[in-house]
Amino acid sequence: MRLTRSLALLALVAPLATGCLGDGSSLNAYGGTRSLDTDDFGSLDDQTVYGADLVLKVSLPFTAVEGGFFHADESDDTAGLTDAELSSEDYFVGLRITPWDFLISPYASAGVTYLDSSLDATGVSDSDEDLAYYVRVGAAMTFAMLRVGVDGRALTGTDVDLDTIESDLDSYQFTIFLGLGF
Repeated sequence: MRLTRSLALLALVAPLATGCLGDGSSLNAYGGTRSLDTDDFGSLDDQTVYGADLVLKVSLPFTAVEGGFFHADESDDTAGLTDAELSSEDYFVGLRITPWDFLISPYASAGVTYLDSSLDATGVSDSDEDLAYYVRVGAAMTFAMLRVGVDGRALTGTDVDLDTIESDLDSYQFTIFLGLGF
């Protein structure tokens, strides 16, 4: 099922590749932390996150299209649950603006994300899916083909029903990334 979703995301982004300039595109890998905006999940609200994205520069000035995924999870005993794990798969596509590309390249982006979340614990196993929105800001430094940077992301508009918990998974995350520019 995850392969199908990844292929669907690629199918959305692939037609845009024909408008790519070839300079300013990148493939990036991320690692960091995500904090949920709610306390409904107890100590499961500070999650480890990792992911990857592909940024394709298009022919419009300062503009690129991005698409990728993030995985976030945390395990702990919390809120009356034993051996609880809250995890989410986050597939996204959006528009990125990079105002300049000189030594440090700041960027801002916004888009839509498909969130597939699950809660597993002793005697409990439930999942839910949702569409939501995100905004990102970050900056990258480029050394030849190597890109290094930081990224901040806010996710909003989620609404999940996991077992008996009706809540949201709105979050803020901070990651560092390493990438290859092409």
